[in-house]
Amino acid sequence: MFGSPRYLYKVEEITFNLDAPITFPGNGQHQKKSDYNFFVRDRDNVYDWYNAYFRVNFTFEALADGANVAGDTRSAPINSAFSLIKNMTIKSGGKVVYRADGIHKIIFIKNLLDYSDDYARSSAKEQFWYLDTDARNVTAAAATNAGIRQRGLLSHGGLTVETMIPLNHFSFFEELNDGRLPPMHLHFKIVLQDDNEMIFQNDGTGRRIVVRLFELWVPQLTLSAEGQKMFNENFLKPAQWTYLKEVLQPSQSTRDANGSWLKNADVKNAKHVFIFFQLSQLSQLSNTVYQRINT
Repeated sequence: MFGSPRYLYKVEEITFNLDAPITFPGNGQHQKKSDYNFFVRDRDNVYDWYNAYFRVNFTFEALADGANVAGDTRSAPINSAFSLIKNMTIKSGGKVVYRADGIHKIIFIKNLLDYSDDYARSSAKEQFWYLDTDARNVTAAAATNAGIRQRGLLSHGGLTVETMIPLNHFSFFEELNDGRLPPMHLHFKIVLQDDNEMIFQNDGTGRRIVVRLFELWVPQLTLSAEGQKMFNENFLKPAQWTYLKEVLQPSQSTRDANGSWLKNADVKNAKHVFIFFQLSQLSQLSNTVYQRINT
């Protein structure tokens, strides 16, 4: 709507930093995973939240002393930069407008279904999207799993992985394709993923993911006089919209061959249901077995 020069004068990407600097772990320690906060307090400008994104750079290293992980090591970060975010809560005026726990698993399946082959082979690479092609974790040149091979090449030897996480893959922002949020205060509270869920390996060697850069980038729109008039008429009055919220309901580990599942009463009008099966073991696979139920 605002892409035409008739309504839009210019677009400038604005960077928002965390409210507190990232801290780096000492020897034998994992990086802090909780309490990462972004505050957007600017109520004087119009932002395009549909095209906003997180920029996240991270390294893959030894837990004991932060040493580089060797190039022929049978381990690598799992697929997709979205896996870095475990929980995310967004507030406006102290009120929760979006909350998702265990969001990494749901977004992985959404992306797996939505990405075309062309997109997966091109633009998705900016999101660290290198899908596993089998269950092996060999990262050397003889690897048969093309996904872990490429993720190893990008993260071994002390290399910094540079990724982006588009916000429009999360349901709250996905619905803003043809709309705009009015100027408002927003608070993002984020919990990063645990290292044991982020690393694909088959041994007990201590390794970790260390986030080096975490930024929120949002396009700021400078509207023309006609564009400002349209925005005032359409987006400054109270509005409501519905969206399909992502909900994860975990179960306890079980060895039962069969059983039943009770859906939480808070879940209404479910449209897509995915059932995950994850082995209770140290080895982590980025291709979790799942089934899909349409309702």
